Formats: sequence, C-alpha cells, structure tokens
Amino acid sequence: MAWSSYLGLRASHLLSDPSEPVRWGVLNLDAHFDLRSEDRATSGTPFLQMAEAERDDLRGPLNYAVLGIAEPSNTSALFARARDLGVRWMTDVECAEAGPAGVRRFVEEFSAGLDVLYLTVDLDVLPAAVAPGVSAPAALGVDPASVLAAVRAAASSGKLRLMDVVELNPALDADLRTARTGARIIDEAVRTMYDIHT
Repeated sequence: MAWSSYLGLRASHLLSDPSEPVRWGVLNLDAHFDLRSEDRATSGTPFLQMAEAERDDLRGPLNYAVLGIAEPSNTSALFARARDLGVRWMTDVECAEAGPAGVRRFVEEFSAGLDVLYLTVDLDVLPAAVAPGVSAPAALGVDPASVLAAVRAAASSGKLRLMDVVELNPALDADLRTARTGARIIDEAVRTMYDIHT
C-alpha cells in the first residue's frame, strides 16, 4: 500500500514538476521500519523501495521518520539500514516516556523542513488490546493518545497531502475494534485539517 501511495504521490502535480523541487517526507506510525530487502515487494519493503527510487532518480535521500518502533521486532540489520538512510525514529518505549506532547514535538520538528508530508499509519503500532485485528499485534505499542497527537500534529502542519491507514486484518478483528480505531484516526485527521468542531 505504501509503495502504491508513493507512486501516486510522485506522479501527482505536487512532485512531478522537476523545475520546482519540493521537499517532501513520509511519517510512518509503525512498530516496524519496513526497510527489508527482498526479492519481491512485500509489506516489509516499501520504504527501502522509496529510498532506492529517490536515489536512482537523483532526487536526494528519502526524508523518512517512524514513530513506535518495537526494538524486539526489528533486526540489528534493519536498525543499521535505518541509520545509513538517515531515518529518524522513536521507539514505542520512547513514545511512552515522551507522552503525547513529546510525540507531537517529534512530528512538528520533522515536518518543519518539508513542503509536502505523507502520513501512513500501520495499525500494528497500537497496543494489541486496542488493535487486535492486525497480523503482528503489538506487545507494548503506542497508546492511542500519542497516536492521535501525532496524527493531529501532521494534519495541522499545513503540509499533509496524503494519508493512509494500513494492515487491518478483518479476520482477526475482535468486535471491529481495530477498524473502529482506524476510522477514528482518519476522522481525527480530517477534523484537524479542516478545523471541524462539533
């Protein structure tokens, strides 16, 4: 999904005019870096694919940040690749220590240097009790208040142009809990972007 979203963004008027270079970046709320190198594209490869595509087209390094990385769920090779690519991240533990205010600051600092922001939310970033309907439920996860703080910060930046919510597995979703949480995340982004109050 993220790779397809990227291809659409690159082909859009936002990034397709070479005479007007645009600083853009992707903020991923996820327990995983998704920087794996595989023989074929998978849900674990899209951000490496993006980094390689940006490099191959001489567009510069990919501006990539991740909130919610679960250290036990990412190999040392993935951490090394993330460092090599200049990825910025906060682990799930760091998010818990920083709280919603610290998470919001991270997003604000990341988006400050951009013209266009792509936000992707992998539902496995949330605790398993909140989001059981994913293929890799989080043992710890990032609490919903911090996830919503990140989404609101991205949506209020004035730079958010693309958002997706991914990795819902309906077959595993007890009482539609994960789907409802994903819908609430989308609703929060739209309400924040358009300053909708009830």
